[in-house]
Order: sequence, then C-alpha cells, then structure tokens
Amino acid sequence: MTLKKYFPTLFVLAAFYCFALLPEHIYHLLNSNYLATQSVKSSAISLVLMTLLAFCAQRLLVITLLAIFTLLQTGQLMYFHYFGGFYSAFDVMLLSKELTDALIGFLDVALFLMVPALLSLSFAGFAFWVYQRFHLQLPRSRYCGYALVILLLLPLGQAFSVNSSQKFQPNISQSALKNGLFSFSYLIAYNSKTALGLLPPAKEYQAYQLSQHAPVDANIVVIMGESFSRYNLSLFDYERDTTPNLNALKDKPEFFYRPSLSSAVSTRVSLALFFNTVYEPDNMAHLQSMHTSLFKLAKHSGYNTHYITTQKNAGGLTYSFSLSDVDTWMDDDHLTDFEGQYDNRLLLALDKLKLDYQQPQFITLHMRSTHAPYVDNYPAEEAVYPVDKNDYQSYMRNSYDNSVHYTEKQIADIYQFFENTGRPTYIFFTSDHGELTGQSGRYGHNMVDLDIAQVPFLFYGPHLEQSAISNLAAELGCMPNHYHISKEIAKLLGFSIHNPNEVADTYYLNGTSVFGEAGYQQYTLSDLSDQWCASPSEHTK
Repeated sequence: MTLKKYFPTLFVLAAFYCFALLPEHIYHLLNSNYLATQSVKSSAISLVLMTLLAFCAQRLLVITLLAIFTLLQTGQLMYFHYFGGFYSAFDVMLLSKELTDALIGFLDVALFLMVPALLSLSFAGFAFWVYQRFHLQLPRSRYCGYALVILLLLPLGQAFSVNSSQKFQPNISQSALKNGLFSFSYLIAYNSKTALGLLPPAKEYQAYQLSQHAPVDANIVVIMGESFSRYNLSLFDYERDTTPNLNALKDKPEFFYRPSLSSAVSTRVSLALFFNTVYEPDNMAHLQSMHTSLFKLAKHSGYNTHYITTQKNAGGLTYSFSLSDVDTWMDDDHLTDFEGQYDNRLLLALDKLKLDYQQPQFITLHMRSTHAPYVDNYPAEEAVYPVDKNDYQSYMRNSYDNSVHYTEKQIADIYQFFENTGRPTYIFFTSDHGELTGQSGRYGHNMVDLDIAQVPFLFYGPHLEQSAISNLAAELGCMPNHYHISKEIAKLLGFSIHNPNEVADTYYLNGTSVFGEAGYQQYTLSDLSDQWCASPSEHTK
C-alpha cells in the first residue's frame, strides 16, 4: 500500500532523472569522444534541478522549463555530433548572423543528427507524458519553484558580474544541459550589457605606426579560401591525390608553399583580422579605425581595388574592409548572370570587368567551394570520391575532398589567368580557417583549436623577378601565419607596419568574436614550426 501511495512520485522522479542523464550516457556509448558523463558534480546538479522540477507547484513553470531543458540538451547533443564540441554564446551569435548558411548546412546532414536528437526527444517526451499523467498526485510546494528559479538565474547573475567569458565557455566534461544553460546565460548578459553600454572599456594598446615607401610595380592578388584545411591536401602529404594541379607546380620557380595558421576559427573574425593586419586578439580600437586596412593602403598607393566573392552573406563578412576604399564589390547576388553556383564564377566575373592590368590592381577573390555542405559547392560531374550518405564519416570526408579537388583546380585556373595578362603579379592564397573532417571524431570549425587553424599558404608570381620571389619566401619563413602574410602584402603595397605591441614569437588564435570575448589561444610559433622547419622539403627552398 505504501509503495502504491508513492508510486506516482517515484515514477515522475525516475522519468525526470532518465531524461536528465540517460540520453548523454547512451550517446557516450555511441561516441566515445563524448565525455560529459564523467562529471559527478554536473550529474548531481542535473538531478537536483529535476527533483525541484518534479515537486514544483507551478505546473506552467514545470512545462516551460522542461521544454527549455529539452531544447538545450537536444541542441547541444546535435551540435556535438557535428562539431565534436558544445556550442558557446558566441557560436549562437554567429549562428544568428549566418542563419541561412547554418540552416542549409543543417539540412544537408540532418539525417545524421537524428540519433542524438531522437535520444533526447524520446526521453523528454516520456518525461512530459509521465508528468502530465501524474502531476495531480505529486507532493508539491511553491518553494521548490522559487528555489528552481533562483538556481537557474545564478549563472545569469554571474554572467552580468564578470568581464570575461572564460567561465562560460563550453566544458566537454560537463553535461549538455549545464553547457547550454551557461551559454545562453552569458549570451543574454552580454547582449544586455552591450545594449545598456555596461561592458568594460576596451583594452588599450599602443598605436600601430606606418611608414610609406614606393609600392612594387606589379599587381597584387589575394585568393581567400573557405574552410580549406592543409590536412586534406596532397601537396602537404595527404594520402589522397586531392591537389594534382598544385602538385604539378612544385618545380616551377614562380611557386612556393608553406604550412600556415589562420588568425581565427570563424570566417567573419578571420577576414577582419587578416584584411586589417591585426596582431592582438582584442584590439578593438585599432580594428575599428581600419588604419591598416589592406584596401585602404592599396588606395593610398594608387591601386584600383576589387573584391569578388561567391559567399552568400558577404555584407556581414566584409563590414571591416574599409568599403569606401573598394572600387568593385561583388558578392553572390551580383554573379547571377553566370551559369551555376560555383567558384568558377570568380574568374568569369573578373574577366567581365575588363580591367587594364597595366594599371596597378589590388584584387581579392574570396572562394566558397569548401564550405559546408561541401557537396553543394562543386559540380557533381567533377566528384572524384563517391558520396554515399549511408556512412556519415565517409560522406563528410569524401564530399570535403571532392570540394578540395575542385577548389585547387580553380586556384590553378586563376594562376593561368594572371599568367596570361603578361603583367608581374603577386598571387597569395590562404584560407580563412581550416576544417576538421573526422580527425579525433571532430567535424567543422569554430572551436578555438590550433588544428582548425591549420591552413595552407600558396604563392605564385608570374612574370616576377626570381629575386623578388626568393626575398618574399625568406621574409615569410617556413610557417607564416595570417599576420605575417598580411604585413608582407602591406609592404608590397608601399607600407611598412610597425606594431609596438608585438611580442617576439608570440601570436594568437581568435575564436568566434572579433574582439576576443569568445576566447582565444596564445601560442609560440617556433614550437609549431620547429618540426616542419627541421625537415625542409622542396617547398621550403
């Protein structure tokens, strides 16, 4: 009789506890990289929240919080399944700014994300049903509701009181629920403080100094890749022959290549730092001044300036470019006259401009071919590796490698185009950031991790004196990062940049916020480059 009396209470508690814990424990069995089940403290907090929820007297509050907890848990599990990590507040901000791309990418792999989603939603649905069935038979107290609200508001209060996002960055050993709660708490606090003007003053740095000299008598081209990791390039000893056209250039004196490191793990942030030659991860004043914007420097030196991209949200990506100094600005919406949706349109659009290449031209061609979903960004007839959605890992790797194969062909075509102009031309290629395609069970980017910063640097100099190419190679060293490359471009444009804030051999990888709030990683370049430089191969000559 006693057991029957307490059965509704025990059943509701069991259902709530299962919802809080079992999806993650089961998912851990499917994905050994998922470590959130290891924290006893995190699990205990989840159980406390579920207990208070079960005994809360305010039924509407219970239903609302269960729905919120479901969204937090489901979203984090799906995000982890794709990216190999939890989302942060700044990832949510980035998602809101690039919603169309995110939705397209999600729809492409939605089937693969159903496993973690269904795990969470199944247990959540069961918890909802049990509560609806037995809530009138539960011992209830309004004080449980008060305590629950206070506990849930604690992270929000902490987020308002701190100046750093570090405590609120994802922790892979903590539960999906806790990570989701902390991310959204910081998001709400950050946006509120921004709106109210309550954020602390930006960190102050010494001003960069510019000295002007004669620019080179040559055209300068920057090809910016998208999510283009050197890990998947046969040029850098990847086992698949993904870069046959670039491999064929190895022995040409006009060509050299290096491993490189991006300045950030997000396109929006990386472009802002690269095209403004920014060293620090949080130098708000310098970035906003655009004092060392490459487009501005080019205009000051008499160059005609052009930016052409196949990116679909370029307006938001190029906000920091000193757009008044860009003569031609074209994004995907301007390329509708050309058949298809691929990166071959970059050259078609450039050719249509009928530029006078005997006049100084500073041109940026911003690619998209290796953006997720990869399968949408190269022609199906150019696929080299089979794309079969029956196996997630093979699908991601093969579709990405197909996009790499297509991208390197476009790079080679661009080289040939400028070769045909007959004009000395410096052609720089790097990528906004890299991409993981299954390494250590991780996919995508946006995580502050040096693996994601691993990008290639390629240089081709048609009609240049060999001494100019050799000098550039020596200046860049054996592992130039974005900051090095940008400074060298500025020098060719006629400006030497002196930054009094630089610390020898110390550099930064920024996260998904251009002012460093999303976290950043400091690294010592020599530690990373020593192994590469110790075993020089043909590309280091």
